[in-house]
Amino acid sequence: MRRSTLHFALVALSTAALAACGSASSDDTGNTGTTATDGGGSDAGAADGGTTDGGASTTGVTLNGQVLLSDGSPANVQVRFCASLCRSIFTDDAGNFEYLNVDPGHYALEAIDLSDQKNMASPLDLMSIADGEQRVLDTPIIVYPYQTVSDLGAKAQQVKLDGGLTVMADPSVMVASDANSPALADGESDYVSSVRVDPGAIGLPLDEVQGTVVAAWFMGRFSVALTTPWSFTLADDLGLAEGAQVHVLASSYDEKSWLDGGTATVAGGQIVSDDGSGIPVLSTVLLVTE
Repeated sequence: MRRSTLHFALVALSTAALAACGSASSDDTGNTGTTATDGGGSDAGAADGGTTDGGASTTGVTLNGQVLLSDGSPANVQVRFCASLCRSIFTDDAGNFEYLNVDPGHYALEAIDLSDQKNMASPLDLMSIADGEQRVLDTPIIVYPYQTVSDLGAKAQQVKLDGGLTVMADPSVMVASDANSPALADGESDYVSSVRVDPGAIGLPLDEVQGTVVAAWFMGRFSVALTTPWSFTLADDLGLAEGAQVHVLASSYDEKSWLDGGTATVAGGQIVSDDGSGIPVLSTVLLVTE
């Protein structure tokens, strides 16, 4: 398996109205509801595939999908499709969403439950859309409730997360995304949330992940980067051999890439992050074998 930080060219979308990607009611082109129909303006201009006047794109590129809750019911969430700017729309009553006239390029795709980001996971994946592509997601995106929510103090501490994962959570290295992390209330402590999910039911295409995903989590406070990766241990419930290694990947909204968190090694029945390795951002976190 090749490990890469997967740096891709970013293609700008939409108007400058939502540079922070945080609208609760419309996309960056002024559309509301469940369908975004306009390629929109771009601060990068037409040279990067955008339109500088905010007019409709003529690419014919589309993206269609569905978002469900973990119990199988339709999710009423905001879907954000982001390059340098975002187009944000809500799912319909069946959990469906549709983007029309998308500019080809590289994007972050995420589903956000704006009503409770502390307790509901926010799936985030990266994908590229080709010129002329009409993309329909093969499986629904699944929004899971977090199974653990732990408030953090001022000092580093071991925190037990869902599914047998224990991290050394250091609040001093947490850097929230100005564009994408949920804000803390006045006086609220930072926190770490988690839910372990079956890799086969993660509900994300994972187009840009090479290798076999053997374990997966959604983590919060969503989109908080860790300037020093959090080290971790996990009981080896994956059946890996002593000395086997897994690679750590986490999806980053700000970088628009899968960040390489290094490796972890099976030792004494535990999967232990190697020196300098760990979780680099609280988001979609994967353990991957070659």
